[in-house]
Amino acid sequence: MVEQVINGLRYDTEKSTLIASSKDGAKHLYQTKNKRFFLYFERPAQSTISPYLEAVSPSRARKEYGSMPKQVVPWNKVFGSKVEDA
Repeated sequence: MVEQVINGLRYDTEKSTLIASSKDGAKHLYQTKNKRFFLYFERPAQSTISPYLEAVSPSRARKEYGSMPKQVVPWNKVFGSKVEDA
């Protein structure tokens, strides 16, 4: 469990839903019960930094989701819109 207060809001991996993960499992996208998004960096590139959280906008969450191959929750359930064919 990782918990962090960012701009007066508490983000907690245990109380949030895992949405997607990077291929190497170092970065995870979560959604809170209040529909806010955050990234959990489990193994940051710099070894002196311990795991940390970063709050992200819905727009950034969409981009991150699209770049993560391990998508746990379908797009329409997370973002509330259908995926259209290109």
